[in-house]
Amino acid sequence: MNYPSEKELLEAFLKGEEQACAQVYNLYFSRICLYASSFVDESREAQDIAEEGFIRLWESGRRYESLSHLKAALYQATRHVGINHQTSRSRRLNRVDRYMAQQEPNQKSYLHEIVYTEAMAELYEAIQKLPPKAREIIELSYLEGNSNQQIADLLQLNIQTVKNQKLRALGLLRQHLKRDSFNYLLSLIVLFGKI
Repeated sequence: MNYPSEKELLEAFLKGEEQACAQVYNLYFSRICLYASSFVDESREAQDIAEEGFIRLWESGRRYESLSHLKAALYQATRHVGINHQTSRSRRLNRVDRYMAQQEPNQKSYLHEIVYTEAMAELYEAIQKLPPKAREIIELSYLEGNSNQQIADLLQLNIQTVKNQKLRALGLLRQHLKRDSFNYLLSLIVLFGKI
């Protein structure tokens, strides 16, 4: 069941309706996994941390004013799970001193990880809305780091066609992305090469 508005989805979630819980889970799971990966090295562990974050959120019984408020609480719950996971692991490995030196609470780092996760999630969603060929070229270029020549060779296209498709795709992304997210994409362009 799809809920026609965020408010109705939130109300159903707060009532504990299974379909609403599943929809919230599907809506945020990939970005929470990406955030959880900042606490561990393996994707399976990140998924476990994300799932436990969702469980803690559901079990808390808290009331949320909006889906944004719920999402912020989900990040916070996942952060707590991730920190607890790191602490347990550190004790098991008998490296408490080293762990404490590396994991000093750093609000700036914590917020940076959230901003990065949200920008990347928005970017991936916008890329999925592109026409197939433009999407493929953007993914090969900015997400995988291939040069224009490498993309032209891979897709058996003229290099000018690759450049034209990239410019077209960037124009479309500008329409789909918030200003800050588009600026983040531009920083990827600076890092990985020219248009």
